[in-house]
Amino acid sequence: MNRTPQHSHPRQSFLEWYNLSTLGQILQTVEASYLQTALKLTYKQKTLQVGPLGSESIYIGQAFAGNLILVDTVAESTVWRNRWIRALPTALPLPCACVETVILPHLLEFEDDRQAILAEVCRVMKPEGSLFVLGLNPWSLQGAFQYLPKYASFWRGHFLSYGKLLEWLTPLRFEAEFHAGFNLTTSRYIMQPRTWLGHSQARLSFAYAIRAIKREYTLIPLEPDWLGAASMTPGHVLGTTQRVSRP
Repeated sequence: MNRTPQHSHPRQSFLEWYNLSTLGQILQTVEASYLQTALKLTYKQKTLQVGPLGSESIYIGQAFAGNLILVDTVAESTVWRNRWIRALPTALPLPCACVETVILPHLLEFEDDRQAILAEVCRVMKPEGSLFVLGLNPWSLQGAFQYLPKYASFWRGHFLSYGKLLEWLTPLRFEAEFHAGFNLTTSRYIMQPRTWLGHSQARLSFAYAIRAIKREYTLIPLEPDWLGAASMTPGHVLGTTQRVSRP
């Protein structure tokens, strides 16, 4: 009897490459080093990570392990099994404004409802909370492989450019920036590039990190005089403009 071959989810294929191949382990090392430096965890903060990497013990120390929540669509037995929740990234079983730090490590490029995931992350984050997104760069040489039909598995994901990601984060009231680029050839990352050369190297690197802060903006109500701003005419001094009489 013929059976249709079962193909693993592209992110699962990526994780196999990430944890077993030489280049994957290089990327895993530099990204874990980056997160260890960038997260700046405290004992009172709750950290949410949507999607496992397998390297969490490097950047989440034992002192902060009790504050970590790992979410994935498949519950697995890992060293973090007591912190694991099985759920969809678009329907997190968490109350609003309950976590200070969120990590999305190579998740968005393998999901269809990417903007819905960002909106759900925004919902569960506290104001002034930090979001860290790791992504594969479609503008790198390796990123071009996703367009070649002979390359299977995770290379045929929907790699998301950092520019598009920054654009999506703005309406959600995130203050976001390109934070680091990860270069596999030099086994290092370029953090917050300041020079033209640094910017060029970072933005052509194999992978990148975006850091975003959730801002809570307060609308300032307009005074009654300002509500009639349409009546203001050129040449009048602010605050002395005459009102237009209404019938």
